[in-house]
Amino acid sequence: MINVEMMNMLHNESRNLLVQAFEKNHNAKQTAQDFSVSLWTVYRLRQQMKQTGSVDLRVNQRGRKAKLTRQDLDAVNDLVNKQPDLSIREIKERLHLNVCEETVRKAVIKLGYRVKKKSIHASEQERSRRESKAASLEGTQVKSSD
Repeated sequence: MINVEMMNMLHNESRNLLVQAFEKNHNAKQTAQDFSVSLWTVYRLRQQMKQTGSVDLRVNQRGRKAKLTRQDLDAVNDLVNKQPDLSIREIKERLHLNVCEETVRKAVIKLGYRVKKKSIHASEQERSRRESKAASLEGTQVKSSD
């Protein structure tokens, strides 16, 4: 009898031992008791072994899949190498990426670059601070206290 501690998830070695034990004795109920698993786990692992040839955990199929492909990352890398002063928005627009700007920013950082915010100088802005403050006050009315 194989003595295996009760676990929430069987590790790869335990999974292989379980399938080997089942193949040896062909008694699913006894194998399930020996490994402290359900009967359905024995059948499921045997089926997985038949279909894939392995009972290893499939951890690569877990989690959220990346939105940017390897080709997208290569294109971002090439573009940043050619024009390092591009903003995240400009990279997204030029490559026609269907992701948010934060995803592009994380990709740029992942590629080993630093992201700097572009600062707009007063001469490049559409209006100065005084004009924008005056424009915001134009729509307000002041009531007199007569």
